[in-house]
Amino acid sequence: MFTPLLDEITIDFAKIKEIVSESIELSKVEINHISTGAVIITGETARKENANEVSRNLSEYLGDFVVATAGPKLESLLAGFGSGAADISKKLNRRIINLDIGGGTTNVSIFNCGECEQTFALDIGGRLIKFDQEGKVIYISKRIEFLIKDMHINIRIGSSVETKDLEILCEKLAESLLEVCCLKNLCEHTKKLFISEEFEKFKADYISFSGGIGEYIGQYNKKIEFNDVFKHGDIGPILGACISNVFKNYKDILLSSKEKIRATVIGAGNHSLTISGSTIAFDKSILPIKNIPIIKPFNKEENLEDIYFLGKKKFEMYEDTCVAISIVGPKSPTYGEIKIIASGIIRLFEEIKGPIIVILENDFAKALGQVISLSLKEKREVICIDKISTKNGDYIDIGLPIGNAIPVVIKTLIYNS
Repeated sequence: MFTPLLDEITIDFAKIKEIVSESIELSKVEINHISTGAVIITGETARKENANEVSRNLSEYLGDFVVATAGPKLESLLAGFGSGAADISKKLNRRIINLDIGGGTTNVSIFNCGECEQTFALDIGGRLIKFDQEGKVIYISKRIEFLIKDMHINIRIGSSVETKDLEILCEKLAESLLEVCCLKNLCEHTKKLFISEEFEKFKADYISFSGGIGEYIGQYNKKIEFNDVFKHGDIGPILGACISNVFKNYKDILLSSKEKIRATVIGAGNHSLTISGSTIAFDKSILPIKNIPIIKPFNKEENLEDIYFLGKKKFEMYEDTCVAISIVGPKSPTYGEIKIIASGIIRLFEEIKGPIIVILENDFAKALGQVISLSLKEKREVICIDKISTKNGDYIDIGLPIGNAIPVVIKTLIYNS
């Protein structure tokens, strides 16, 4: 099922709500009996003008679901987890690059021994060109118009298209994926396809594919039939075939993903209600708040002076979204250590909208919250809670205070794998 649109830049929320309502009705479960779930708006849809508005409206309609609009970096991370690449990387102690190829974008994540090293995305996908039932072109994404022009490919809106012209274009897009896997030098055309900044070069031990186009990858040297090309009214099947052929010399390092088209979030579990510690700091005026993504800058040992440098890359995945930072912290921190933590956190939140939200496992939230507030001369809302354990990628709801404590709900995203 493709995302319903009113036009090329606007999501049809009424149709989405209708689809969700019908699905709930078919499940024979009343909406008020559904305790939690997740709706993540991704890919080309996340770039539509009303994506955030649709996200908010879905959140209001569904209640306690995690509802978020994922930018390319966050979507790359989610796809890496959902495809099983992160899990395999951890089990094999190897570096794996996962390419999640959807309708409008290819989201790339690189995992080393289970930890995400970097994420990025390109304008490569199966629905960058669309056809009608007669095989005439009805849509060409502006993001690849330069490529069609530079390569003098005969693809125009309103005209029928030859399979050989589509093969030339898709072969070029497939070559670009070889380049981002560092198996060829990066050309100027590929550089223009990057959605965000380019990437740091790396050497991957294995490569995996997911996303809708991932379903078509793996049948090497398969002859592309005319009917296959127009099966979905787009270039998806031919792009998958071209990627298979371009990567055929690297079959020894290609892994089969656990999930391809469903390599994404399927829900939210571990819906746990917790009460924070009583020695905490918070601004009551901004409570309650819901669906705040949690970022843990440290994977293992915590070096307090590295909070900013390690947290910055993870913060970038969430772009302008309100986020919470979570650390374990020292059991009995000195005033000097608290100042170091506060300084790193303040730097991290300089470019982030919304309140500064800090989650600690150890018991010093009130002291840390006060240092942060005083450093900022109380010009920004601060919530600092403790005695709460979280994982990267969790979401948090923070309720109204109960006496000196705050009720907290932690939601963990669930993947098919």
